[in-house]
Formats: sequence, structure tokens, C-alpha cells
Amino acid sequence: MRALTAADIIALWETAYRLHPIDQALTVLLRVHPEHDRDALAALPLGQRDALLLALRAATFGDALAGQSNCPQCGETVEFALSCAALSSTPGDAQHQRLDQDGYGVTVRPLNSFDLAAAAAESSAQGARTVLLQRCVLAAAHQGKTIEAATLPSALETRITQAALAADPQAEKLLDLHCPDCGHPWQTLLDIGHILWLEIAARAQRLLLEVHLLARAYGWREVEILELSPARRASYLQLVTA
Repeated sequence: MRALTAADIIALWETAYRLHPIDQALTVLLRVHPEHDRDALAALPLGQRDALLLALRAATFGDALAGQSNCPQCGETVEFALSCAALSSTPGDAQHQRLDQDGYGVTVRPLNSFDLAAAAAESSAQGARTVLLQRCVLAAAHQGKTIEAATLPSALETRITQAALAADPQAEKLLDLHCPDCGHPWQTLLDIGHILWLEIAARAQRLLLEVHLLARAYGWREVEILELSPARRASYLQLVTA
């Protein structure tokens, strides 16, 4: 996995800052995987997509991933540190799951970015949940007769949800946190696509400022400044701001 260059970061920020977070994540991956088209990346199981994002994040910004969350009990801000490599090494590959109950047979597939986009178009959390439950059903039958996913009884929803999680163990990364102030334990979901985009946006703003300062001081073009190594760019900035 190659790292994002300074020019990549500026280009991504410029072209994707108005996109939905799902599309931002795919745009970032497409930048470093031009051999794939967008649909191919969108069709990847979410665990595989996030593993690629974690690898890209580590290559570009380093393995250590700092984060924070507010304790739901007392509101205290809790900071934590993670390893991209450790998060990527979670065992379990995406694969279809089969469940049978009360004469119903259901095959469940891993969710992908297309499914998230369809759910995001819903106006309610329940509507989004229903869309995901129906879309992850690859095939369904009752008493041996094929049926539509929408006709499955609500009693199967919990089993289908469990099967969808089992189909792609790396799709949902829950972090176990503990508040040092009040002792309350809780879990929070790691959204690596959102985290990486925030880092890209912040780095882009810093790069734009560096381009502004060096272009004004030396008359260099943006492309020339961005092609400088970070160390050389920092050295010139020290001279300019001294």
C-alpha cells in the first residue's frame, strides 16, 4: 500500500469534501488503487474495504491512531490510542452465512458500500435497518419455495442481523472503553473512513498554508512546493517564518 502524497491529499480534499462519507472513503481508495473501478471497490465487503483504509492510514500518517470518546455516564472525554496494524489483523474472512428456522432457509451475504448508500437514503433509523436486513439476504425460501426477502417474518430479524455480522467479522469494529473518572464501561464504533477523511482534510489545510507561505516567499508554483519532501518543506518554512 503506497502512502498518499501531498498532491494526492490536496486533490482528494478538493474533489471529495462535499461528498457523502461513503463516497469519500471510496474516492480515497480509488486514488491509490487506480487498477480498480469505483463499483469494484464499492462491492467489497465492508471488512475488506476498512482493512484497505487502515493500511492506507498507516502508510500515510503512521500506525498509531489516537482517538477520543465522551463517557455516556458522566460526559468525561476519554482519550485512547490504537494500532492500525492490530486493528487490521482481526481474524475472520467475509463469507456467506446460512440460517434455518421454522421452515425458513436464508442465505446472508456480507454488506458492502452499495448497501450502506441505500440505507443512508432512508429518512429513519428503522428504515435504514430494514433496508440493510433485506439487502444482505442473498436468497430466502419457505418450505423449500423461494420467497422475497421483504416477506420474511420479523421474528427472523435478530438471526439475520447476527448472520450478517458473522458473514463479515471485520465490518464492525467495536472498541471497549472505560472511564477513569466514574468507572463506567461502554463500547464505541470505530469508523476508519470518517477518521481518515478528517485527517486528510486537516492535512490539506496545512499544506495549503505551506504552499501559500512558500509561494509568496520564493515565487514557486504549487506543484513544485508539493513535490518537496516534508523535511525540505519544513526547513524552508522555518527560514520563511524565522
